[in-house]
Amino acid sequence: MSMRLQPGPDALEFAASVRELLERSCDAGALRAAWDSADGRVPGLWKRLAAMGVTGLTIGEPFGGSGMDLTAALPVLVASGRAALPEPLVETLAAARMLERAGGAVAEAWLPRVAEGSVVLALGPGPSGVVSAAQHADLLLLADDAGSVFAMERDAVRVAPLPSVDTGVRLATVEWAASDAVARLDAVDGLSVFDWAVVAVAAQLVGLAEAMLDKAVAYAKTREQFGVAIGTFQAVKHQLADAYVATSFARPVVNRAAWSVAQDLPTRSRDASHAKHAASVAAGRLARAALQVHGGIGYTFEHDLHMWLKRTWTLSALWGNTKWHQDRVARSVLKENARLRVP
Repeated sequence: MSMRLQPGPDALEFAASVRELLERSCDAGALRAAWDSADGRVPGLWKRLAAMGVTGLTIGEPFGGSGMDLTAALPVLVASGRAALPEPLVETLAAARMLERAGGAVAEAWLPRVAEGSVVLALGPGPSGVVSAAQHADLLLLADDAGSVFAMERDAVRVAPLPSVDTGVRLATVEWAASDAVARLDAVDGLSVFDWAVVAVAAQLVGLAEAMLDKAVAYAKTREQFGVAIGTFQAVKHQLADAYVATSFARPVVNRAAWSVAQDLPTRSRDASHAKHAASVAAGRLARAALQVHGGIGYTFEHDLHMWLKRTWTLSALWGNTKWHQDRVARSVLKENARLRVP
């Protein structure tokens, strides 16, 4: 079996179209308005994404989707990160993946509606116990302490919103009872879906890093100090170069993890955690560099940069923070070394 780490030309062309849509419909002005709105979303954007096929990107063709694997979907996820998209894309696609793997009446009833963009899904809880997009979700897939997953309709759960520095990502805890579930999803690999979501969020972090690099470079070219652009200063160049290198190293790690998840390789979980850790570190480094380049204005709510900074910090913490994923990789490597050790 050959290894295909790069998306094909069709996937790249589709992602370019999605990026153009987001540049028109989810620019800084629309994003700022979403942050100030009641639900934190851009009006009508979810429907426009659905019309392009984004909400059905990884859903099978029998349910009205495109049936892409994670490797092919990666460029769209990166584009959503570049735009700091305030829509529950990862949550919905990950939960849809779990529904499709479980099959049955619930999948048949809900997946076509996901593909057409008429409903939103949520999945949780992750390592933090927090459910993202729970306020938006029409159906939530929730795991109990034993690992069993239950499909819960919105009116059967109690959602308690949590404060967040990023109002484009709505966080909550959810109270629920298995007896109120629409169905129990049997024979479903929740860990596989978790790894899928981890890599998808890592891709968004790569997109965030790319966007912040563009903003920092553009500002460094125009902001003058001592009569010259600050981008000519060696210290500024070094910061941006180091951040660029970190992002460049993270990107192939995410691509590799997407392939592992798509092929369900034995190293899937380790590769997913490696991707989330690398992307979080790269985006965090870019956030610090961009903030340093912008100086005091970068801290302010009036400047657009803060929305990309806060999205970076939020996604770095969700679906397992850097420490959690670093430990997960370490455990996997130590286990593999012990298995290969010759007595």
